[in-house]
Amino acid sequence: MALRDANCYTLTLSQSNTDPSIIQLSESFGQLANKVEPRYARVREKRDDEAYSSAIYDVLTGARLASAGYEMEKSKKRRLQLHGPDEDVPFEFTGRINFEWTFTFEENKYRWTREVYGKDYICSLDRKPDPKVEICLARDVSSKGPARLQILHYNIDRFPNEIKDLRGLETLLVASLLCLLDAANDRNTLSRSPSSGNKSVKDGNMLPIRDKDVPPVPARPERVISEDDFEPENPNEIVVTMTSSIDNHIARAIALFQDPHVLFVVIRTKTAEAAQRALEVSLGVKRFRHHEGLAELYQYVIEEEVVSKPPPSLNGGKPGPKVIKLDDEPPKPISPSNPVPGKSKVWTPFPNIAIYLSTIELPDLKPGRREHLKYVASTSSKTSQHPPSAVSSAPPPVLPPKEPVPVHADSSKRTSSFGRLFRSHS
Repeated sequence: MALRDANCYTLTLSQSNTDPSIIQLSESFGQLANKVEPRYARVREKRDDEAYSSAIYDVLTGARLASAGYEMEKSKKRRLQLHGPDEDVPFEFTGRINFEWTFTFEENKYRWTREVYGKDYICSLDRKPDPKVEICLARDVSSKGPARLQILHYNIDRFPNEIKDLRGLETLLVASLLCLLDAANDRNTLSRSPSSGNKSVKDGNMLPIRDKDVPPVPARPERVISEDDFEPENPNEIVVTMTSSIDNHIARAIALFQDPHVLFVVIRTKTAEAAQRALEVSLGVKRFRHHEGLAELYQYVIEEEVVSKPPPSLNGGKPGPKVIKLDDEPPKPISPSNPVPGKSKVWTPFPNIAIYLSTIELPDLKPGRREHLKYVASTSSKTSQHPPSAVSSAPPPVLPPKEPVPVHADSSKRTSSFGRLFRSHS
């Protein structure tokens, strides 16, 4: 994102040559913008109850205009004050997945937003349910130039009834932006400096590092195009290889979680060598969310086996005579399902893994639940392979119909033994 208009009120941030704790904000004007006039100065101060504290001063009068600070960088609420007279301004983190900080002034809400791994900041006036209006643009220092802040007065002038204290709003925009920039710079500086190096410097036992003690950097393998590159990619699936960029994978996973409809992301490998790189991607995503104060993710690691493709038929898949193969079967690869004969305790890692990062709990991916589902699937497959016997499945035999017994009209002519016995006694 580029700053909108060179004619807008723009402040350029530059660090003081004499004191590194001072940042000067200067306005550039003129036809060629060669005239620079300092407006504000940010001075970092020390307070016993805060890890960070800074104040905004007017360069011309030396008046203390505003101040900001926080006890912990991960805290979701920070101190923001206007001076002359003193006024506390609520300043807190209001984002869920994305970067969003909000301060309230004159009963209006102003939100600072930033893209993931971006250097562009946008402050908008929240007018819900109406669309938001951008009132300030900013960019952090980069290779293209110094940090700058631009106030869009043509949008601010649209709301004369809502925005009355223009000077107070401008001071709060400067103070809140510098608080965010300083926090990001301190976090990056802390992550770059190794903890072991800091400890050795404090102890005074810093030893010189010889060239032979430093292991050589392994050469990065060349990019090889395989059949997997032509497979359709799942939108929420990230395939990690030995030649892919870990930073790009981390940025993509973070961008996917910005969508509230994305509940989980799958980080998958196709080779066993890329398992460690997949774990680094998962760790990078969780570390970023921890630094930004976002909700923790559920992580499930599933080990997968290589799906063997069926061998091609000898006759090319065409109908023809049956071919009897007399060659010996190739040896099966060693895996947890195919252990070495006679060595039941030998275990080898699975060739592929799939890491599920989810914002919700997935009960079916828990280790105990997965084993139960595998057992149920195996038992159901065994029962389907052995159908019931032919005797039980055969239909019942059909019996011939019974012939009716003739009924005599005279019951005295019956020849049953019971009748003869009765007549003899009578």
